Formats: sequence, C-alpha cells, structure tokens
Amino acid sequence: MNIPLPWIARFKSRLLTGLAAASLVTLLILSGLSWRADTWLYDSVAHATSRPADDRIVVVAIDQKSLAELGRWPWSRRTHAELVDRLTTAGVRGIGLDILLSDPALYDPEGDALLARALNRSGKVVLPVYAEAGIRHGPTVELMPIPEFAASAAALGHVEAGLDADGVARSAFLRAGVGSAHWPSLALALSQLGAPGAITAPLPGLRIPEPEQIAPQSWVRDYQVRVPYADPADGYQRVSYVDVVKGRVAVSKLRGRWILVGATAPAIGEQLVVPGGHAADSRLSAVYYQANVLNMLLRGDTIVPLGLPTQLLLSIAVVIAPLLLFGLRGPHRIWQPLAVAAALALLLSFLLLRFGHAWFPPMSALAVLGIGALLWLVRLLRRTRHQAQSDSLTGLPNRLRFDEELGQALRQAQRSGQPLSLLLLDVDHFRRLNDSLGQQAGDEVLRILSTILRGRARRPRDLVARLGSDQFAVLLPETTPQSAAAIATTIHVDLANLATRPACPESTPPFTASIGIHTARAGEETTVEEIFQRADNALYQAKQDGRNRSFSHAAESGSITTS
Repeated sequence: MNIPLPWIARFKSRLLTGLAAASLVTLLILSGLSWRADTWLYDSVAHATSRPADDRIVVVAIDQKSLAELGRWPWSRRTHAELVDRLTTAGVRGIGLDILLSDPALYDPEGDALLARALNRSGKVVLPVYAEAGIRHGPTVELMPIPEFAASAAALGHVEAGLDADGVARSAFLRAGVGSAHWPSLALALSQLGAPGAITAPLPGLRIPEPEQIAPQSWVRDYQVRVPYADPADGYQRVSYVDVVKGRVAVSKLRGRWILVGATAPAIGEQLVVPGGHAADSRLSAVYYQANVLNMLLRGDTIVPLGLPTQLLLSIAVVIAPLLLFGLRGPHRIWQPLAVAAALALLLSFLLLRFGHAWFPPMSALAVLGIGALLWLVRLLRRTRHQAQSDSLTGLPNRLRFDEELGQALRQAQRSGQPLSLLLLDVDHFRRLNDSLGQQAGDEVLRILSTILRGRARRPRDLVARLGSDQFAVLLPETTPQSAAAIATTIHVDLANLATRPACPESTPPFTASIGIHTARAGEETTVEEIFQRADNALYQAKQDGRNRSFSHAAESGSITTS
C-alpha cells in the first residue's frame, strides 16, 4: 500500500512536535520551574473545596485567659496531671498533649510523678516527639518526653509541620523520625487509639523515593499528604485550658471527643502560615494544624500528591492531546485543541483534588500549551503577513512588498555607492491572449513567466514581484546597466525557447514580453518614484519600438535596446 507523501510529512511533523512538547514538559517538571504557579493554583482550588471541621474534635487552648489565671508559663506538671484527669473522667476518646515534656522538673519531681500516674490512668494520651537540630550543621535530635512520661503514654507521635519552600504548611508527613520514619504523626497516633488493626493498615501518602540512600542521622519524612484545611482553619470547637482544669466546662462538651491540647497564645506557641493565610495576623497556631491533620484522617480526606512518574505521564498526555485532536471533525484551527487540552488539564486537576483526593499540578503542561499557542500565533501572523504581501497565483511578492523592498534597496545602494537596476515587464498582447484562449491559459502564462524570472534573479537580494495583471518587476541590487541588459536578453531567449523547457506544459501558448530597464548609478541622487517612473518610461518605449524587446535609458552611453 502506498502512503501519500503529504501524510507522511504531516506525521513526521507531528511526531517531532510531540517529542519536543514531551521533552519540554518533562524539563519543566523536573526543574520545578512551575512550582510557584502550581502552589498558587493549589491554594486557590483547595480553598474552594475546603472540608468542614469535625465537631468531634475539641481544642483545649493554652490561651491568654489561662495564662492570666494560672500564671506564667511553663506551669507545674501537677496542673497538666489535673487536666488529664479531668478529661479522662469526662470520657474523652483520646488526648493529644502538644506540650514539650523532654526535661524533668528539677524543683518539682513529685509533679512529674503525678503527671506520669495521670497518663497511666488515662491510657488515652499521645505525647509529642519534636525534631531539633543539634549543634550547628550537626545531626537532628529527637526531643522525646522523659522516660516516665514516654512509658506511661498510650503512644508517641511527631509534631513536625510539613512546610513548603515558601514556608507555608500545606503538607503533613504521616511518619517521620531520625534515620527512619518510625514515628507516626501525633494526629495519626491519636486517630489510631482503640482502633483494632489501624496501626497495620496501609497509609495514604507519597512515599520516600530512595530510602536506602538516607543518612543515618537525618530527619526522614514519609507518607506525604496535603492537608485539606477547614474553612476557617481554626473553626474547631475550643475551650480554655483553665476552664477545663477549674471544672467550668460541661462534661457533655468533652465526652466522646478527640482532644488536642496546645498553645494558642502567640507568646508561647508556634504560629504557622497556611494556604490563604500569609498575613501575620492570620497565622495558625500549631495545635490547630494538628486539628486539621486529625480532621483529615478522621474524615478520610487525605490528599496525596501524584508521584513523579504519574505526573509526567499525565502532563505528557495533556501536551500531546492537541496533536491527536487537530484534524478531526470539528477542530479546524490548532487553537481549538490547544484550548481543549488546557481546559482538560485544569478540569482534571480539580476533579482529582475534589473527588479523587489526589493533587495533579498542571502548570507545566499549561506552560507548554501556552508556548505552543504562542508559536502558532507567531506562525499565523507571519503567514498572514506573507499572504498580504504575496500574489496568490504565482506566489511572488506583490506590489506592497515590492514597494518596501525597493525603498530598502535604494537606501542600501546610496549608502554603499553601488548601482541599483530595475526591470519592468509586460506580457505582449496579454489581453488578446486571455480573451482568445481563456483565463486558464492566461494564468498558465503568468506562472511560466514567474518561473523564468525566478531563474534569472537567483541572488539572495534579488527580488521578482508581480505588480498586477501581466506586469512584473525584477529588482537587481549591485547590478550595472550592462548586466541588467544582459539579464533582460536571457529572459527573451528563455521565452523564445519556451517549447523546449521540460517543465512547460504542452498547452502553454507561445508568448513574448517587453522589458523596461533603469539603473540608478553610484552617487546619483534619486527617489523610489523616479526609479520606477524611468523604468516604466523605458517599458513604454520598448512597446513603442515593436514589443518583444528591452529598452534602457543609459545616461552615459545612450540608450540600450535589445530585441
């Protein structure tokens, strides 16, 4: 089966374009150049698809009211023991105590003992593990509760927030630790209290790509997820720490709830920037970050970033989609499949985030589609400009393009001191030929003449143009009158030997042409209008002398006439 050559050319063109698009989108993804645009889009879409705050989560806040009543921070471990006992008696489901307890109380060892016994009686308290850098540029150290507390707690969990490069806490790592990811997050450990088989159940999240290459003393993060914040992010039930300790909170507000205890007073608590909260007065306390992570786990709303292979495959599919759609029934302009592919990328990202609990960053693919649209627009403008300056029948430049080139050529000739020659041609008795043989024969004559003229003006700066009807022009920079006359003679010879040309159709009628020649000599002050008018006068003289000849007004040697 013979495949048409134009189809093969189109296939090769699209194949090369597809390879270039796939390579470019891969480069953008691997280099991370579109990261900021992707995070901006994620923040916008995630805010529009925010989840409600679970009313089973209660934040016990170490707030300004508590500091005012209980005194300066840190408080005695006896106070924390009393809080744990109050919450346990109220029948809470679990307690996440986000308070640093890594050093023993030197002046109150009995307070430590009371808190350890309270933790043991409760059996529902998860204590935090902090990651802290040791000496400068040294290994990371795990700050764990003192052994008495660690042994009495129901579980331990790390409290690191997943900060992106811009300092925004968009992510959480469900497991982390020094050397290996052996600690669950505090929210994960809390959600797994009393849930049979929860610890062995598979976790969602993006895994470590190459765990075997991790340094032994580095802080390792695993099972990365994006946190879908509630709206507002601190919109959880909240009670004051001091109110719980003093028994001023109704038991019904605590029974069966998940409790997170942490600082909300800016002076003592860590403040995090979350998506949509870049202003200093809208930062989120770390305990509310833990509340949002717990909310995500309880509702099963974890958002998993797509792995690099999946992200590359989807992005490549998006950028090559226009090449597959273009040419099908419907899209007749390349911008249509480009627009469809861009809309598809945005829709896919939104649907995966909203319903698939996955995040696909589309900006690299959109950037490549935008580059494709820009290149198509440039090509369209160039083609439009070319069509506006070209003759549709012969493909030669038209009068508009000729006028521009003549002006440029004259300025160049005046700067360089070189001569500039212009040939104007008319087909002899063209109207009679057109009327007797038909327009198709006349068009064939014009095409043949344009081919002959191209063959005689082959230098890069030479220009052949169709000025209208049967009139043509040949612009010859750096050409003397004698050379211009010689070129005119070869044109006459070519027309005389027209029947012997292999590419000439047998139906082409014989024809001749008259040629007017004018040369602007070096140092001569002249204008574009004068050059054209003198060449036109020479053409008129050639017709008056009997046609099928050339005529040139040569200022120094008289007129040059060739038949």
